[in-house]
Amino acid sequence: MPEDDKRKEIIYALFLLFMQKLIAVIPSYSGEKTLEEVVRKTSKYVDEVIVVDDTKTKKVGKIGEKLGAIVLYNNENKGVGYSRRRGIKEGLKRGADIIITLDDDLQHKPEDIPNFVRKINQGYDVVIGERNLEKYPFVKKFGNFWLTLLTNLICKTNIKDTESGYKAFSREAAKKLNLKANRYEIEGEIVYEIGRNKLKYANIRIDSPLYRKGVTITQGIRNFIYLLKRKISDL
Repeated sequence: MPEDDKRKEIIYALFLLFMQKLIAVIPSYSGEKTLEEVVRKTSKYVDEVIVVDDTKTKKVGKIGEKLGAIVLYNNENKGVGYSRRRGIKEGLKRGADIIITLDDDLQHKPEDIPNFVRKINQGYDVVIGERNLEKYPFVKKFGNFWLTLLTNLICKTNIKDTESGYKAFSREAAKKLNLKANRYEIEGEIVYEIGRNKLKYANIRIDSPLYRKGVTITQGIRNFIYLLKRKISDL
């Protein structure tokens, strides 16, 4: 590691130690091969890592425990939305000043965490990572474009990638989120809550080094329908 990078990492660590409590939330369902690396790297930038094991087998949770993470067990597959909600709630209980959510599959680079923290400390309530979709299949890019466009129209926001799970929340923003979704609908619902609460948000570019199969077109349609229902129910 170059000397300048080492110095920056030390300064960042001291800042976290004395000024803020930063907690990362990592929902995990199929992270047996990747979770260890994600937790190890994430631990360099935060005070605590919360892993939410969304399996029946508890295999991913055991990986987290071995690395010193706080592990919450769902004991069955309740969904990424449920896991993220549970992790955020636990982060608030543990006194987090900033909560970061990221995936367990190496799509999100923990090295980007300082960029999220800086934005929160510039006065933003929520920071959303805008993925580089160059390596994604055309159908994925197409679906993400339209879902992002429609979600922003409904929520009256201008978020560049509404389906990104890489986000940071200030403590006060996290406390205002009224989230109910259990599965992939959670991303659009977070955007809805940003708009409903008039939270100050920022988009930042993040590197997505690889493509992992995620939300399908069918699931994207379900996400949009869920968002419409949520909007109508609040009228």
